[in-house]
Amino acid sequence: MTLLLECLKLFFTFFKIGVVGFGGGYAMLSMIMVESMKYSITLDQLADLNALDMIIPGPIAINAATYVGYLHAGLVGSIAATLGIIAPSLIIVSLVLHFIERYRNSRIMNSVLEGIKPAAVGLIAAAALTIASGILLFSGVGWANIFVDPLGTISFFLLAVFLITVVANIAFRVNPILLTILAGVAGALFYR
Repeated sequence: MTLLLECLKLFFTFFKIGVVGFGGGYAMLSMIMVESMKYSITLDQLADLNALDMIIPGPIAINAATYVGYLHAGLVGSIAATLGIIAPSLIIVSLVLHFIERYRNSRIMNSVLEGIKPAAVGLIAAAALTIASGILLFSGVGWANIFVDPLGTISFFLLAVFLITVVANIAFRVNPILLTILAGVAGALFYR
C-alpha cells in the first residue's frame, strides 16, 4: 500500500508540473528540481540527470520525471511519474486543437502567450544556475563563497569545459552531441 501511495504522489506531483510547464523541458526543470527535493533527490543526482539527458534520447521533462520516479520508488515509480508528466500535454493539446480556430486571432490569447515567454526564459535561467552551482562549485559551497575564496569554490577544470563548450556551440556551431562526447572524454582523462 505504501508503494501505491508513493506512486500516486509521484503521479500528481508530475501532473501538476505538466499542467503549468509552459516553455518546454528546460523551463520545467526548475519546477522538477524543487519538487524532486521533496523526494530526497539531491543536487548531485539532478546534475547527474542533466549529464545523462545529454546522452539519453527523449524530452528532458519526461527523462527527469522517469529518473526521479525511479530513484524514489523504482520501476513503478518511474512509470507513475512519467505518466504524470505526459498526461497534461495529451489532455491540453487535444483541447487546444479542438478550439484553435476559434481563438487563433484572439488578442487576449496572444497577450497571455507573450507574457508567458519571458517567464519561461527565466525558469530556464533558474534551472541553468541551479545545475551550474551543483557542477561548477565544489561540494558544499555556495555562490557567495566565490567572493571570499574563489580558488576553493570553483572547479576551474569544469569551468573551462563549460566555457569551451558554450563558445564552441554558440560561436562555431559545433554539434552538441560531439561536444558532449568530447567533454565526457576530457572528464575521463583529466578530472580526478
